[in-house]
Amino acid sequence: MLSQINIYPIKSTQKLSLSHAIVKSAGIDIDRRFMIALTDGSMITSRRYPQLLQLTTVIQPHGLLFNFPNKAPLSLDFTQLTQTQTSTAVWNDSFQAYTTSEEANQWVSEIIGQPAQLLYNGIESQRTGGKAQVKVSFADNFPVMIISEASLDNLNARTQQIHSIDKFRANLVVSGVEAFAEDSWKRIRIGEVELEIKAPCSRCVLVNYDPQTAQKAVNNEPLATLMTFRSDNAIPTNVNFGMNAIVVKEGIIHQGDSVEVLSYRTPEQYKDRRIALTCIKREPIAKDFVSFSFKAQQKKSLASYSPGQYLPIHISINDQIFERCYTLSSSPLTHQHYTISVKKVDQGMVSNWLHDNLQVGDNIWSDTPSGNFYLEPQKEQNTLLISAGSGITPMMSMLRSLIAEKNTQGLIFYHYCRTQADIPFATELAAIERQHPEIKIFICLTQQQDSTHSFGGRICAEHFVSLQSLANYHAYVCGNARFSQTTQELLINQGLPAAHFYQEQFSQQLAVPEQQHSINIQFNQQQFTGNNQASLLDQIEAADLPIKNGCRAGLCGRCKVKVIEGEVLQQPSTALNDHDKQQGMVLACCSIPTSNIKISQ
Repeated sequence: MLSQINIYPIKSTQKLSLSHAIVKSAGIDIDRRFMIALTDGSMITSRRYPQLLQLTTVIQPHGLLFNFPNKAPLSLDFTQLTQTQTSTAVWNDSFQAYTTSEEANQWVSEIIGQPAQLLYNGIESQRTGGKAQVKVSFADNFPVMIISEASLDNLNARTQQIHSIDKFRANLVVSGVEAFAEDSWKRIRIGEVELEIKAPCSRCVLVNYDPQTAQKAVNNEPLATLMTFRSDNAIPTNVNFGMNAIVVKEGIIHQGDSVEVLSYRTPEQYKDRRIALTCIKREPIAKDFVSFSFKAQQKKSLASYSPGQYLPIHISINDQIFERCYTLSSSPLTHQHYTISVKKVDQGMVSNWLHDNLQVGDNIWSDTPSGNFYLEPQKEQNTLLISAGSGITPMMSMLRSLIAEKNTQGLIFYHYCRTQADIPFATELAAIERQHPEIKIFICLTQQQDSTHSFGGRICAEHFVSLQSLANYHAYVCGNARFSQTTQELLINQGLPAAHFYQEQFSQQLAVPEQQHSINIQFNQQQFTGNNQASLLDQIEAADLPIKNGCRAGLCGRCKVKVIEGEVLQQPSTALNDHDKQQGMVLACCSIPTSNIKISQ
C-alpha cells in the first residue's frame, strides 16, 4: 500500500506530504521544480548548505509559500515569474531553466549567505538527462524514488536507533511488504500510474542530517550502518537504500492506493557484514570476568573463525553506538555459538555496560570474526600458550581446539593473574589437567603466594627452566606490551626461533615526544585542539567524534586512517602493510600527532 506521497518543491529542502498527486513523465507535479543556484548557474544543495533542510513549502491557490526559521516568508505567484531563460546544470547535465524574481533571489541569498538565485524548471521540464536519459526535473538523476517502511525498520533494528523516513527523501513510501522487496521490482502500478524501476538510490552523507534541525549526527549514522550491509558488491563505493524509477504511464495516485507488482528484476547483491546475535548464556568465570555466549538470530549460520580471532561487536549506550573487539574464547570446533569473555575494566564504558546490563535474551550486532593472531587448524607442532589477565581468551579458544583435534602432545599452557579469585576458567582447566595428563598447565599468581599453584611472582626465566627443546615449539602469547616483550626475550634466550613467536597485545604503550605542545587536529572535516602526547584514537574519542576501532593495540586495523596533511609518530604494528604505508595510512590507536594534522577515515 502507498503510505506516503512526498514532494520537495525546491531541490534539497524539506518535504511536503500530499494525500494525492498528479504524476507526469518528469515526476510528481511540483516536485523539485525549483532549485537554488549560484549566480553562475551552479546548483546548490543541502550537502554543502544543510540549513536548506529547514526550508518548508505550503501550496497556495496560485503558487507557493516558502518559510525559513526567523525569516519573513516568501510568496511566489506562478503568474508573476519573470521566466527568463538562463543556463544551469545538475551534475553533468547542462540545460536551460527559468528565472523567478529578484525578491526570490534576495530571499535565498540571505539563507545561504552569498549571492544566489531561485530557478524554475517550467510547467514542462526543459531537461532530458540523468542516468536514465529521460525527462526529469531538478532531481539528481531520476523522476521518482521509492522506499518501503519495512526497509527502514530493518535499518533501525541494526542501528539500534530510530531514524525517520524523512532522512531518505523518498517520493513514495510503501507499507505492507517485506524489507527490501522494492529491490526486486521491475514494473509496478499505483493507481493510474505505472513506474519502471531503473536503479538503486546511492546514498551520501546527507542521510546523516536531521531534516528538522539540519544537524549532522556525530556518530555517522545511519550511513555507517548502511555501509555494512548495503554496499553494492559490483560497485562497492555505492551504498544503496531505496529504488529510483521512471514514469511509463502518467496519471493520478492517492495515499492508500495498492501497489501492484507487474514484473520483477534481478536485485543487486549485497554482502551483510553484520550479524544479529542473541545472548544465550552468561557465565562468571572469575572476579569481574564474565563469558557471554551468542547464537545467530533467525536460525542463520554463524561465520567461521580460527582459534584466537576476535569478534567486533556493536553496543548502543545512551543512543550512541560503540564498537569494540573481544577475542572469542569459544572453539570453532566444539561450539555452535560465539563466546566472548570480558574482563571488567575501570573506566571501560563498554565492558562495564556488558557486565551491568547484557542478559540472556538480549540482542546485539556484530561483524564477522577477524584478526591476524590465530592458531592454524590441524597443524602438527609443539605448542606453547602463554597469557596474562584477560589475554587468556584467545588461549582458551586455542586450547579447546587443540584438544578437539587430539593434537595435545607437547602442549604447554602458562597463565598469569593476580590472585586465586582472578583465575579464569579455573574449573575447566582443572578438569583438563585430570583428563589430559599429557597437557602441562601452569597457573602463576603474581600478587598472592599459594603453594597449590606452579609459580609465584611475575614472569621470569626461572618459570621456563623445565622447558626442553624450545627450537621445536611455536609460542602464542597474549598480554600487555611489557608482558609480551619480556616473554619474547626469555623464550628466544632459551632457544625459541624468533619466527616461532606469535603475539597479540591488548594494550599499546606509545612513545611520546618530550616537549608537549598543542596542535590542531582535523578528522573527517571536524576540527578540534589536541596535543602531541596522546594517541589519535584517544583524542578523537575525547572530542566526541565517531571513529571505528577495535583492539586498540595495532592488531585489528579497524582504526586505520589516512593522513592528508601533517606528521605522526607511528608505533610498529602488524595491521599495517607496506601498501597501507605508501598510501599514507596509519593506525589511530598507536599514532601520536607531532604537527597540525588533517586525517580521514
